[in-house]
Amino acid sequence: MNNTITHPGIIEQIEDGHLIVRIVQGSGCASCKMAGHCHASESTEKLVDIYNVDTTKYHVGENIVITADMKTGYRAVAWGFGVPLLILTATIFGIWAVTANEAWAALAGLAALIPYYAFLYLIRNKFRDEFSFGVE
Repeated sequence: MNNTITHPGIIEQIEDGHLIVRIVQGSGCASCKMAGHCHASESTEKLVDIYNVDTTKYHVGENIVITADMKTGYRAVAWGFGVPLLILTATIFGIWAVTANEAWAALAGLAALIPYYAFLYLIRNKFRDEFSFGVE
């Protein structure tokens, strides 16, 4: 099993040690042979930042393949979805057990996510280096 995520892209912009790459992110049916006929397929363009790269090797408009480790993807999903889900559910059930009021429990659950996302915002530069793409 391959432990690397790869995606083709085109370099849009080059800065000092930083590439901005445009990738086309397709839906699951984008590779289907009938996708052009059923109009169910969707694709969106995304801009991906790649840091800590020797930018002298590349030029704007060049086709490249960006890579990321599969573990990196799993960790990013855990930080982005798993931990907030745990905080939300623990807060909702905890407040509901104490107050027996569903409305207060729901509001407290949502309010508990505010410091978490503020924390993620404050350490975004650390995450930028930890959860980064590379160039193949």
